[in-house]
Amino acid sequence: MARGKRGRKEEPTETKRVVSLETQIEVTGDIIKRFERDLKRGSFKVITPYQLAQAYSIRVSTARKLLRAAAEKGLIKLYSGGRNPIYVKA
Repeated sequence: MARGKRGRKEEPTETKRVVSLETQIEVTGDIIKRFERDLKRGSFKVITPYQLAQAYSIRVSTARKLLRAAAEKGLIKLYSGGRNPIYVKA
């Protein structure tokens, strides 16, 4: 007997998500060291989360965490807060 569309049971298919490892990086000592080195070189005049995200291929949220950690260490200071914070060299 032939079954129609109603008789078939479709099994749910698994969807595979390909996520780059670069975007999942959290704030680590390695990233902080790279940022410190770039600060000493004078690569940045003003620093925003978007600039760091582009420079280090990380998420903007991770860049915000990095900037907060660097501000706590005293490497940079907050120039203008708000939705898009701007930091300057300390």
